Amino acid sequence: MGLFDRVTFEDGLDVAFPEIAADPFEITWQTKSIQYRPAMENYKATADGRLLKENAEYDHIPEEERPRYNDELDGFESSIEKMIGSRRKVHHDWVDTEYHGTFEFHRVIDDEYVSLEARFSDGKLLEVKLSP
Repeated sequence: MGLFDRVTFEDGLDVAFPEIAADPFEITWQTKSIQYRPAMENYKATADGRLLKENAEYDHIPEEERPRYNDELDGFESSIEKMIGSRRKVHHDWVDTEYHGTFEFHRVIDDEYVSLEARFSDGKLLEVKLSP
């Protein structure tokens, strides 16, 4: 299992997807092959075929503002509850990765594992096909 990254595709892309049992533009796909070490990053392929990576940071949330904080205890019932809601993602923008190469992405659709490949050249999406 382990970590993975997420990738979406904007509708209007001028690249054909193979026939699958769902609209590929409404799916958040998983991938482990865009970067060397997946780290729960968000990517999107834009309608003009560019692969963008989300630029974000995470803010630390004070204990009293977390959802499991117990006023009567002046704290938490467990260390797990203390961690819940301890960070908040702050989106800044999307950065063009100028991706060059091929990556695999996948998802289970209607109980069937679907694996596809996206091929980019000089930052532009050229093709999406079924993975071998």
